[in-house]
Amino acid sequence: MTRLVFQLFCLSLIFFLGVALTDNHDSCPQWAASGECDNNPGYMLNNCAKSCDQIAKQALNDAKELEGIESFFDLEAKDIHGKIVNFSQFKGQVTLVVNVASECGYTDSHYRSLVKLYKEIDSAPINIMAFPCNQFGKQEPGTADEILEFVEEEYGVEFTMMEKVDVNGPNASIVYKFLKSKAGPSTITWNFATYFVIAPDGSVESHSGVEPLELKDQLFTLAKSGDEL
Repeated sequence: MTRLVFQLFCLSLIFFLGVALTDNHDSCPQWAASGECDNNPGYMLNNCAKSCDQIAKQALNDAKELEGIESFFDLEAKDIHGKIVNFSQFKGQVTLVVNVASECGYTDSHYRSLVKLYKEIDSAPINIMAFPCNQFGKQEPGTADEILEFVEEEYGVEFTMMEKVDVNGPNASIVYKFLKSKAGPSTITWNFATYFVIAPDGSVESHSGVEPLELKDQLFTLAKSGDEL
């Protein structure tokens, strides 16, 4: 939040001095959405002030929306069948969350890895929640029924498929707003790009650029810690 306050101060100063908030490059919205306002603030505030302003305001709006939500277990969301899933049921367990797509170059490897992981979980208190998302290359265009048919027929998916959501922007799922606020990144960059691991006590870690099976040891270690709660 400190970086956000600094950005807002700089943007307010620019506005106070009468300098119009403008973007000097066509790629500014994309850069801002990918987190460059945080990673490279000097350049971005000079060249992409308009986009950084929009990102900063959205972050403030997200923070207000998250007020009163103290834990992952306070959340709820719809599954792919439209049924409300209350996350309080996952307290004391481990949960793995990822955004997925059916027509991505990473679809096959990640779904196969997720299915293998799910089979190895067996009766351990570990949950997998996959959120379909169409924000990256429009690679999840199907309806809920089409998505479910694809993952079940192609991969035999049995873990929890959630309702299709946005993971970035003003219409992002409250689940993703919460997870990103707790562990980053500020922006999900692609399908299957970031896996969130929620521990039995509700603490959140994010892992970007990994295959799900790489997280197996961590998931089982955390599951054992949940037995002690």
